[in-house]
Parts: sequence; C-alpha cells; structure tokens
Amino acid sequence: MIFSLRWSPVLVLGLLMLPISGWAAGPTPVSLPPSASQRIILTVTGPTGTLQTFTHAQVEALGTYRLTTKTFWPDDDGTYEGVMLADVLKQAKLDTQAKVQVTALDGYSVAIPSEDWTRWQVLLATRRDGRPLTVRNKGPLRLIFPMALDTKLAVRSMGGHWAWMIKSIGIAPK
Repeated sequence: MIFSLRWSPVLVLGLLMLPISGWAAGPTPVSLPPSASQRIILTVTGPTGTLQTFTHAQVEALGTYRLTTKTFWPDDDGTYEGVMLADVLKQAKLDTQAKVQVTALDGYSVAIPSEDWTRWQVLLATRRDGRPLTVRNKGPLRLIFPMALDTKLAVRSMGGHWAWMIKSIGIAPK
C-alpha cells in the first residue's frame, strides 16, 4: 500500500508543535550548588504591604528544577533552573488567589491567573545553564513556561506572560 503525503498548513503546524529532541516537556527536580547571595531579589506583597522577601538562596531553598525549553525569542531558548512559581506563592500564602501581579524592574507588569501555575509547571527561573540570572540576562528572576507541554503555551499571546527582571509578586487587582 502506498501513501501520499501532502503538505498542508495544518500538517506543518502539527509538525512544528511536536516536542523537539532535547526539549523537555516539563521541569525536572535538580540539585544545585547553594547560592551564597544574601541580596533580596523578590518581594511578595499582600493587601497590607510586604508579606515576605526572598534572597536568591531563600528562593532556591524551596526546591530547584531544571527546564530546557524553546521560547518566543530564539536567543533565549535553552536550559533554565529555578523554583516552581506555585511553591513561591504557597510559601507566601498567595496560592489561593485568583491571579497574581508580577512586576519587573523596568515597570512591566502582568497578571498571571491561577490556572497558569496550577495547570502548567511554571518555573520562576533563578539561573540559566547553572549561572545566576542577572539584570543583563533578564534576571534576577524570570518566568519560564514549559512550551513543549501544551500547544496553548506556544500561542503568541502567551508571550506577555513570560516576564523577566522580576522584582515583585503581589495580589492582582480585580
């Protein structure tokens, strides 16, 4: 029996959405050398002000993961390490919120709905290729979504959720 393969936009899109060899579907636990930095890199706020601050070491003490993924920016494709956003929110007692507001050092702000951190393993990256993220390379913290896990994560409109240079997380306005 001979099959004829016809190229179509649907077939091409389907092939593009297949996980590429080496791109993990989701974060995997990893042990990293402890950070010596005692500089505060994240402030978590609530209705009455600051709930908690985290140093690099305190964030990573929540448990670290590694994710190799594509991004919307080819120069940013690669391997990231960090903690689950859900773990940070749980530690700060914001995990029951409908959405949180993530704010960057440059003033950029995005509301992340709870469906994002409960449905997908969203990484709050602290490192890339084992090296701490700095402001120069979009740190000290950066949201990384596991694109290979769900085609919905590859939709261009999700690009706005990939915040970087994160300085704070708080309750999003209703």
